[in-house]
Amino acid sequence: MSQSADKKEQILDAALQVFGRYGYRRTSMELIAQAAGVTRPALYQHYANKQDIFHAMAGRAIDQVIDRAEAIGRTDADVTDRVFGALDVKLEFIAGSVEAEFRSEMLAEVATLAPDLTRSFKERQVAVIEAILLTAKDELAQLGVSLSAHDTAVLLLAGLTGLTHQEEPDAQRTHLRQLVELAIRSLR
Repeated sequence: MSQSADKKEQILDAALQVFGRYGYRRTSMELIAQAAGVTRPALYQHYANKQDIFHAMAGRAIDQVIDRAEAIGRTDADVTDRVFGALDVKLEFIAGSVEAEFRSEMLAEVATLAPDLTRSFKERQVAVIEAILLTAKDELAQLGVSLSAHDTAVLLLAGLTGLTHQEEPDAQRTHLRQLVELAIRSLR
């Protein structure tokens, strides 16, 4: 990786911490520069403005979440555990990166400032969950399942979206697990 690419990664790491701690509106270029250990002029050499950094940071975070979800989907775990794990990586990321008081704000900001990323993230998540469910299609087909893997994935992601607005990460994970188990049981 080039020195410029390394610096960009350093800035995005710092930006994630700052946005997660202060929210989008309270984050300034100065705070990001300080956290990244660079000057403001150096920051502007890599990114045009706060929105540019936010978009790059969100895109990278989405790629990381999807990569982890896909890796979980390829394991030999039970279908329920794989679906739960692939969805749970989103909760883990949000709970581990964004202070509880700013979660709703950050999710709203991503939807507003980066609708392309929001749309892509949803499509990619649906594809991951659908792929996991399709690996169990023979088992599910023998049971006469009428809901497609795609529709099941869409419904599970809609439920996850609602869960991300709860403040307590443990409650989110418990309810996500219950949602996945209910969906898989209903498919069986």
